Amino acid sequence: MTAFTMQLPALMERAGHGLISAGYDASEPYAITFGFDTVQPGLEWVISRDLLADGLIHGKAGEGDVKVTARGDLVVLGLCSPDGSAAVVLRRDDVDILLDRVYRIVARGAESQHLDWSDTTEFPGVAL
Repeated sequence: MTAFTMQLPALMERAGHGLISAGYDASEPYAITFGFDTVQPGLEWVISRDLLADGLIHGKAGEGDVKVTARGDLVVLGLCSPDGSAAVVLRRDDVDILLDRVYRIVARGAESQHLDWSDTTEFPGVAL
């Protein structure tokens, strides 16, 4: 398996309790996509898997648009955009399961093996 989606129970500022989706695909090895259809259909945030892991390990991670804070049994995602900000509270055990599945698909340090390096048209004049 190189991709999966799982549902995570969450507490969201404006929507209260609900489920969010967390999707991972090895073709985008650095990113986990969180879907917030319960808040707004099609609303997604792409978050670095390592940022999420660092937040669990160190208690805090991130600057700017995405911040991760882990305390006890809870993980808080602080999300900020020009349209506003929000906090999403997840259970730490659920985030641990998510990250375990992600790192089983693509181990830390093996990300470049899963990237498609064949399309370099975005970088004219650069020989790879």
